[in-house]
Amino acid sequence: MILCASGDIHGSLNRFASDLLAFEEKLGVRFEHVLNVGDVGIWPDRRRMDKATRNHGGPGDFPDWLAERRAVPRPTVFVKGNHEDFMWIEEQRSAGVMEVLPGLRYLPNGEVTSFEADGERMTVGGIGGCFGPSDYERPASSLQSWFQRHFTHDEVSRLADHAKLDILLLHDAPAGVAFTWRRNDGSVRRRYESEAEGLRQALVATQPVLCLFGHHHTRIDAVIEGVPCLGLNKVPYPRSMVALDINVERRSYEVLGEWLRDDVY
Repeated sequence: MILCASGDIHGSLNRFASDLLAFEEKLGVRFEHVLNVGDVGIWPDRRRMDKATRNHGGPGDFPDWLAERRAVPRPTVFVKGNHEDFMWIEEQRSAGVMEVLPGLRYLPNGEVTSFEADGERMTVGGIGGCFGPSDYERPASSLQSWFQRHFTHDEVSRLADHAKLDILLLHDAPAGVAFTWRRNDGSVRRRYESEAEGLRQALVATQPVLCLFGHHHTRIDAVIEGVPCLGLNKVPYPRSMVALDINVERRSYEVLGEWLRDDVY
């Protein structure tokens, strides 16, 4: 099954759509589904956007897409990021509306979805949002407004109760993923390691073929507890999309290409 993994969009839906179709053309494939790691940039009302979004270009294209009920180019499943209108998303969910735009389907924390293509059935589990130590042990139902940007222990436990997954779709990185930013001369500018232990536990419990995450706005590969983990850059930067051929039966995958990285085509 040929899929596209997409990094944080942050409202750049026009660019996401055009890049996705250009990526298909470059590879000579058609993506069955897109898996997005959150921070789509869901701000239906520009007046409700958070400070970080306001200071970094605003809500982007989502309000226009919503007004026009514009469809995404390929069926897309996403988890929430830490910069979305969480109250609006939950209102849609409570009303039984999981597609926030035609073809753009929300996967709530701790839940699993599946889809079929070419005779294969793919199972994807999701945990969106970022790690917040002060909120992790609280029930998810107790978090309101901005605090809904954090995932919680009960959501992790609910996902861990599922059988093995094919894909674990996250926003934040599991504990153990180490990030290093370097200056132009190669010296280390910044280094840190994810402390999201709950996500590592979810990964251990579900043993997916592959784990996808974003949030950190950099392309990185890691192996945590024997599971390959792929972190994505944000749209529209290089390596914000990765084409994957997943063999569900063999529980294996192949990277077919990375957008705007010619050496891997």
